[in-house]
Amino acid sequence: MTELLSLAEAQARVLERARPLEGERVALAAAGGRYVAENARAAVDLPPFPSSAMDGYALRAADTPGRLPVVARIAAGAPATRALGSGEAMGIATGGVVPDGADAVIPVEYVVEYDNEVEVPEAVVQSANVRPRGGDVRAGDV
Repeated sequence: MTELLSLAEAQARVLERARPLEGERVALAAAGGRYVAENARAAVDLPPFPSSAMDGYALRAADTPGRLPVVARIAAGAPATRALGSGEAMGIATGGVVPDGADAVIPVEYVVEYDNEVEVPEAVVQSANVRPRGGDVRAGDV
């Protein structure tokens, strides 16, 4: 008569004989339901530069509240052509590179816009709406 094994004994016997599979390369489209054989590491920081989380104005928090001249406009992903000076603002799109000298971004909805100036009615907190370089992923992270 065959001896019945307990669940624990059956699991132990299976695990004794189990061997890991070797890794293999497959196309991404064929990788569904699989696991990676080794850690995937980030090659670069993401975002790769301090970027704006909002459409608005890059500025220095210490210069707010107040009325500031708008000295440039920064498109998404584009660098500023110069550093931001004290008492200045630069228009910036979501994803735009926050210029050197700026430490915050105020959303366009919270300012009063004039031809070449912007009025910031309330104090802005330092780092507001700025995604720091590597804030999502640092180079080398798993």
